[in-house]
Amino acid sequence: MEKVAFESDSSFPAKFKIKTSRDFRNILSEGTKTHSQNFILYAKPNSLGFPRLGVSVGKKASASSVKRNRMKRVLREVFRRNKPAFSSNDVVFLIKNDVSGKKFSELYLEIKKLAGHIK
Repeated sequence: MEKVAFESDSSFPAKFKIKTSRDFRNILSEGTKTHSQNFILYAKPNSLGFPRLGVSVGKKASASSVKRNRMKRVLREVFRRNKPAFSSNDVVFLIKNDVSGKKFSELYLEIKKLAGHIK
């Protein structure tokens, strides 16, 4: 059995988050891009041995900050549950549409399918 290079627990500590605008710009300019109906995914391999996540939700997706924050929470939860699917990549999700009213299971499947496109 293959050992996983990162924790297999269900936490989401700070080391899994992309925080700086420089990192975001770097991933958006140099990463590979794939998209679905509701999301755009940028991925770039890293040398950390674990995946990191960045999320961007513009006001175009929803004018309500409550809805935008819910979308980010759902996306982080799907990422947290599927860390191995993202292997050792820096991943940035841009949310295109208001997905705050969609079921978690629908979003889970859509994001998992996008993760399968990462090389």
